Amino acid sequence: MQAQKYLLALVTTLFVGQISAQVADPKANTSKNEKAIQKTESTSTQAKENIDKAEKTVKDLLGKKEGSAEPAPATTAGPALNITSKTAFSLEAKDESSTIDYMEWKPKNGEYRRFTQPIRIAEEGTTEILYRAVDKVGNSETPKILVVTVDNTPPRVSLQPQEQLFVLDGVPFASKNNTYTITAEDQLTGVEKVQFAINQEPVKVYSAPIKLEANGANLIKYSATDKSGNSSTESSIIINVDDIKPTVEIAPSFPLVDVNGKMFQRKGNVFFVNAEDKESGIKKILVKVDAEEFKPYVEAIAVETAGDHVIKALAIDNVGNQSAEVEIKFSVDLTPPSSTIQKATEETKTVAPAPATTTTTPAK
Repeated sequence: MQAQKYLLALVTTLFVGQISAQVADPKANTSKNEKAIQKTESTSTQAKENIDKAEKTVKDLLGKKEGSAEPAPATTAGPALNITSKTAFSLEAKDESSTIDYMEWKPKNGEYRRFTQPIRIAEEGTTEILYRAVDKVGNSETPKILVVTVDNTPPRVSLQPQEQLFVLDGVPFASKNNTYTITAEDQLTGVEKVQFAINQEPVKVYSAPIKLEANGANLIKYSATDKSGNSSTESSIIINVDDIKPTVEIAPSFPLVDVNGKMFQRKGNVFFVNAEDKESGIKKILVKVDAEEFKPYVEAIAVETAGDHVIKALAIDNVGNQSAEVEIKFSVDLTPPSSTIQKATEETKTVAPAPATTTTTPAK
């Protein structure tokens, strides 16, 4: 700065000296005051222009831009560097002539400070670091810029099943067909990767919805890492996979009667439907009689129309597994028998009818 002032004074003195010489040596034949005044005003204007020109010359000699206190920073290209507040930077410089005197740096809106220890940025967000070196004769490097995004916050990660889990006594159940999506979010630098592991398997990078293949309890562990290196706390969940179908049966209140291979129901008979699931439990039982549509089973079924009939039933557990369909076929006889009586003779032999066979028909 002192060198600049000295050079400016020197150049200005030279220009002013030229102007003074012009003023001191007016032409001898000019005697009118009006002409002298006009010449003086013209000379003053020229002097001001010469002084402005001198200042510009000094600034050009010193390598400064007009109106700037220091060289403009170098233009920075490329994306911001993602870091955390733990990231440290060091400065290095070299000078082939008078050697390096010191290095300095500053945040974009801060003041320059001497580099004496590793540089760390505490505040989260995107900022610019300006840095430069100065040699021992006062030459200052054009400032360079490093753009950084400071992110100290780990990503938020969650696991979402495609089908809602069924919770029984605090334990979540799911079908084998269910899939699980892991999502992660990071507001500053973005998510670099999502990782997961199932049971004792090695950790994998998540790329698509995952499935659980093993029946029974399964442990899923998952986490995410952002582009600054922050990792979320590992989360985990135990999901019980229920891949076993429920069982169902149709039970008449009275055993069916087998007459020559055809099954009949007794008068006043009703049919109960029972289902069982030892994993997630029964969600619903569906039944249909003859040509009806399947409908929820709510009470014992009574069939009171004469003719042949079929009852079908199935059960669905709480994770969607469906049982095999079972059915029972039978006939309803509402016509009472007809009998006659006649006088018996000695030759007439009374023959008693054969007793009917009572059979319990198992569910198919």
